[in-house]
Amino acid sequence: MEETRKTIAQTILSQKNDWRFPDGEGLSQRTLDCRQLCMMEVLKWKGERQLTPVFLNAFDCESNGLMLRRREPEPGRGWRLTKYSPLNTEGLYPLIDSVFDHEGYCLLFYNAKEAVFSSYYGKHDIVHWSLLVDYDEAGVTLVDDEGAPAFFNGYIGKVPWETLMSAQANSEKGGVAILGRRPGYAKTWEEEFLSLVRASVHNMVDQQGLKNLENFVKAIAESPPEALIPMLETLEFDVHYFRRLRELWKTAVENGAIPERYKAPGWVEELVYVCKSWSLVMGVLAKWKRQPDKDYSAKLTDYLGQALESEKGFYRELRHLV
Repeated sequence: MEETRKTIAQTILSQKNDWRFPDGEGLSQRTLDCRQLCMMEVLKWKGERQLTPVFLNAFDCESNGLMLRRREPEPGRGWRLTKYSPLNTEGLYPLIDSVFDHEGYCLLFYNAKEAVFSSYYGKHDIVHWSLLVDYDEAGVTLVDDEGAPAFFNGYIGKVPWETLMSAQANSEKGGVAILGRRPGYAKTWEEEFLSLVRASVHNMVDQQGLKNLENFVKAIAESPPEALIPMLETLEFDVHYFRRLRELWKTAVENGAIPERYKAPGWVEELVYVCKSWSLVMGVLAKWKRQPDKDYSAKLTDYLGQALESEKGFYRELRHLV
């Protein structure tokens, strides 16, 4: 497997990726999360074309007080993730060795809050993903959009085994994963896209997703500034994650990845308003973070209210496709 290992390492490391900027399909940190960015590199290495449809997911929304969430995205177009978790910390090395020897790469996931090599260390209690492209006796070579400067130069980092295993030992959320094809998958892109539309309307309208979003906006509106200020970084993180799928759908429209028969002007126009609304929310959160001595709560509530109304308009139009 040594030849394949060199191929993926040379292919990815020589590209000097900067996920901040859109690639040929418009895919970047603005549209894809950490797991999807890693999958994107693997799919490109495998020679896959038209990646945007792989990453489009249905919309949904969950909230609890000041917490805003959406489901973790799953790959489409017949791709699937298979996860493997070691039985104990000592099992991580042989697991990586076995999977890498067979596949030529590993998708590595772990609790970022417990990983000192992550910029999320001690901050965000989330499962984060890195792409493992090589390893030796000293440690692993990772591609990651949130690597700590002490371990990373840009998106490429070298993490010692003891550091990686320490993160694994302090977390129950770690392991490796690979991408594979679903046997017998035969859906056309038109069929799959319509399924995404139906699931989106079901999740957001029938299953109270819009109501959950409304409850989140209400929780923000009812919270005093002194309660919001310590939460600004978390709110910015959550809102950015939530809006990312909207940006991906807009990018799909702009780059011709949506089946033509379903590209109705109504929902497309409303989607643009949705993205603009969430950008305003992100802007005021960033401004408040820089100026915590000021009170931007009224502005934040106003922009969130606009985003909620834009979301309602979007699903009213999207429902016409079902």
